[in-house]
Amino acid sequence: MSRAAAFGKLDRMRPLVMVGGGPGSLPRIVIEAVEAQGRALAGYLDVGADPKPLMHPRPRLGDERLLDDPAFLAAHDVAVAVQGPQRRAICLKLLEANATLPVILHPAAVVSPTAEVGAGTVISAGAIVQQDARIGRFCMLNTGCSIDHDNVVGDFVSISPGARTAGSARIGEAAFVDLGALIIGGVSVGGVSVGARATVGAGAVVIRDVPDGVTVVGNPARPLPVKG
Repeated sequence: MSRAAAFGKLDRMRPLVMVGGGPGSLPRIVIEAVEAQGRALAGYLDVGADPKPLMHPRPRLGDERLLDDPAFLAAHDVAVAVQGPQRRAICLKLLEANATLPVILHPAAVVSPTAEVGAGTVISAGAIVQQDARIGRFCMLNTGCSIDHDNVVGDFVSISPGARTAGSARIGEAAFVDLGALIIGGVSVGGVSVGARATVGAGAVVIRDVPDGVTVVGNPARPLPVKG
């Protein structure tokens, strides 16, 4: 991965199109980050059968059918701002089509020059990514979160505002770390591991590994009881 990709520097010669609209937070985060870099958003594409307009209007260029047009993809950078179950399928479709999917980095975020950040990841204002961290594709690092040194974060991970990780943590694909959670380690050699598709609840303090698909809450974090 190039240093330019890690820092989310966009090719200003090619128009940037956002996939997804509506009043949700992710489209607004993407728009603000892009425009704070001094780059205009060319427009957006609607997704789904009942699309809603953007809360802060920008040009509507069409709908998701344009993603099947190789000429359209070749002429544009693409930022995916779809929320919910459609997000993964659209992102993987774009990767398969060799679309250009830049990192969206708010200028008020801090990313170490030794960190790597995967295609399509969004890094919001106030987020910090420390030395030698490896962030996967299509992650969401939200307001004021911090990813410490030598972390490995899988694809499609979402880190909520104010969440913190200690050094050498590992967070599996599609995991969700909620508001203000702490992954502080202290038990596992090489850092604590949060499994794929796991959920760390708001305010939880993780001191030991979390298995795949498990939801943990509390201080110290413990799995939620399985309902029988």
